[in-house]
Amino acid sequence: MSPALAVAELIPAIDALGQGGDLDDSFRLATLTHVNIGEATFGIAPADALIHVTLRATQDTALADMATQARALAEGAAARAGLSVDFAVCDAFAATVNDPAAVDVAAAAMEALGVDHGPEGLPMRASEDFGVFGWGAKAAMLCLGPGEDYAALHNPDYDFPDDIIPLGAAIFERITRDLLGSG
Repeated sequence: MSPALAVAELIPAIDALGQGGDLDDSFRLATLTHVNIGEATFGIAPADALIHVTLRATQDTALADMATQARALAEGAAARAGLSVDFAVCDAFAATVNDPAAVDVAAAAMEALGVDHGPEGLPMRASEDFGVFGWGAKAAMLCLGPGEDYAALHNPDYDFPDDIIPLGAAIFERITRDLLGSG
């Protein structure tokens, strides 16, 4: 059986799991990042298909719910088409939720160093592996960058500016000294 109709059914269904919007507790975003059906050839029905989806939410429970829904959609489409389905999870990230006290510590360190900072552009949709740190400790994620007139992270022309490494190190040193009381 060709998976083409099942894939055609899944594309809008998965897309409907989350359209983005305001970055509040209701935020959900499902992004189809790759779809492949069969081989680039003629006269042969596709034997398999591959779909990659990135799921994003501001809360881990919402993300787990989206994953459950996506699996159910795929299982249903496969069953209706007489197909089997397998799943793999790649690059799973926990939601990064900044602790207010940790944010205050980081902000105080940056103020002491005269580093511009603020909530502009926050919250953000970035998916990071940093979120797990907040499960067992007060954590705040800092984004250190060269400014607005620089290629954005993940763009093909992005090149990390090594000259900001000392600034990042200084921020973490200040945070450490403030937490240890050795100002």
